[in-house]
Amino acid sequence: MNRLFCKLAVLLLASGLALTVHADDSLPRRAVLGLRLARVPSTLANELELMPDMGAVASEILPDKSAANAGVREGDILLALNGKAIAFGNIAAQANELRAGEKFTLTVSREREQLELTGIAVEKSRDPGNNNYEVIYSHVMSNGQRMRTIITRPRKEGKFPGFMFIQGFSPVSYDFVLEGSKGDVNSLNGPLLYEFANSDFVTIRVEKPGVGDSEGGPFAELDYLTELDIYRQTLKQLKEREDVDTNNIFIFGHSMGGAFGPMIAAESQVRGIAVYGAAARTWYEYLLDTLRYQGLVAGDSYENTDERVRAGSKVLAMVFLENKTIDEVLTSYPELAPLTQALFPNGMFNGKSLEFWRQLGRENMPAYWSRCKAHVLAVRGASDYVTYQVDHQLIADIVNRAKPGTGRSLTLPESDHLFFKHATEQASLQSGQKGEYNLEFARLMKSWIKEVMDEKNTPAKDSR
Repeated sequence: MNRLFCKLAVLLLASGLALTVHADDSLPRRAVLGLRLARVPSTLANELELMPDMGAVASEILPDKSAANAGVREGDILLALNGKAIAFGNIAAQANELRAGEKFTLTVSREREQLELTGIAVEKSRDPGNNNYEVIYSHVMSNGQRMRTIITRPRKEGKFPGFMFIQGFSPVSYDFVLEGSKGDVNSLNGPLLYEFANSDFVTIRVEKPGVGDSEGGPFAELDYLTELDIYRQTLKQLKEREDVDTNNIFIFGHSMGGAFGPMIAAESQVRGIAVYGAAARTWYEYLLDTLRYQGLVAGDSYENTDERVRAGSKVLAMVFLENKTIDEVLTSYPELAPLTQALFPNGMFNGKSLEFWRQLGRENMPAYWSRCKAHVLAVRGASDYVTYQVDHQLIADIVNRAKPGTGRSLTLPESDHLFFKHATEQASLQSGQKGEYNLEFARLMKSWIKEVMDEKNTPAKDSR
């Protein structure tokens, strides 16, 4: 949700406890080239007869990584990886296909001579953990494919509360070193995850299909219900761990994770769910609000905004409520072609297949919130221009009607959709998704979890 209309070898347990799921993890680790790259200068590109944006210059070689293993030198021009031509903007995606331990070939131009370099791919560095917690790389099976799960556990004996993190919409990898992470684009929510990993929780997160080590994908073709199952299986893995207190398992769903969270909790009881920057009304309602509100935050006039909502509501209704194709929309409303094409470039919405959004739109979110029977904390950042307070209050109201006193809705000052500190929504919009990470929500959530765990009520009954 955080991008909508924004364009925006397992480690063994030190304690000796045995993993109950995939202790001998067999999911291959993604490899890294280990290069810093630059564009090919135009004069050199012309000399080598390269098309625009093709090839890449190796500006720095990281030691002990795949490229160094193959003998790449600084200044080499990378032309192809395993026979596929390299485009500067797509090399990261090509490198993502490499798996640790596999042989690979790089075609390079070195001093006007074309060479074929071969090497063995080196895996991406693992999070080493610290003195308080260790990191375990495991996986779950979902729809016949292996999904990478990353688990942290305290380096001591005992049972600990479980904390399951469900990320937002974007296909970013959460496989990075937690300690010292900044919460920037390369380590989204890293400070929050570190706070729980370093505080005697067993934490778990899962990589989306086609992201990081996970099989499946590509992300753009992934539908909502297929993705939902990876979180279902991850919660099951957390509950099956011998070091987890199954009466005290908490889910945190960030952004789109706030839609997946209550759905799996309605099937398998947890003690609590916290969400931040979520939606709870029908998806169509949310999209109409987005059409209206984000334009106003950006400074558009009220009259232009009204016209945009009138036009956009027709297009969105045909696609998401009537299941019309984009061609059918264009035939019905040729005058709305620019708006339709802007909303659905290449026949997709926000980089995803229409089926993903249609499946999400058919789900009755209040029904899941009323059935999950968990303590619920719904928080929106005051500087979050992507989501709305009405949804967070609605979540609390639904939960409190089903189980009085267990739902809470709050607003967090100076915090935007990605937890960056900004005084206003306008400041967040202008920041380009950058800023200082605000840890206040993590502290707030930890305090709420402690309050729930300290209750004298009967603990939530585990229903694996």
